[in-house]
Amino acid sequence: MRHTVYIYKCSNTTITIQGKVNSIVLDQCTKVGIQFTSVVSLIEFINCRGMKAQVLENVPTVQIEKTDGCHIYLSKSSLNTEFITSKSSEMTINVPCGDGEYKEYPIPEQFKTYLQGGKQLLTVPNESSGV
Repeated sequence: MRHTVYIYKCSNTTITIQGKVNSIVLDQCTKVGIQFTSVVSLIEFINCRGMKAQVLENVPTVQIEKTDGCHIYLSKSSLNTEFITSKSSEMTINVPCGDGEYKEYPIPEQFKTYLQGGKQLLTVPNESSGV
């Protein structure tokens, strides 16, 4: 599979990609909704704002970099998708729970890292104390 879709500086639109592609990259896009059937490697959002994506079948990896507002809607067959994020905010994973409804899970934006046992670094999501 050698088809790669690259979308650059697109705004205020909805895109549908039918069939299987190797990868999808959205770069510097604003308020774009994308629906796709299946991706072999990954879908990547770079320097985007206000994004929504819906996978109909499979996507192994979603990568989100320097993006504010990214909402991913998974299919029942894509629940093992891995998410890689950096320098991004307002990210959610939406999982189907029946009757066309989704349960929303926010991706942590803040982390705590500490030295565990004096030998290795451990990083965990930091939960706000609500002070």
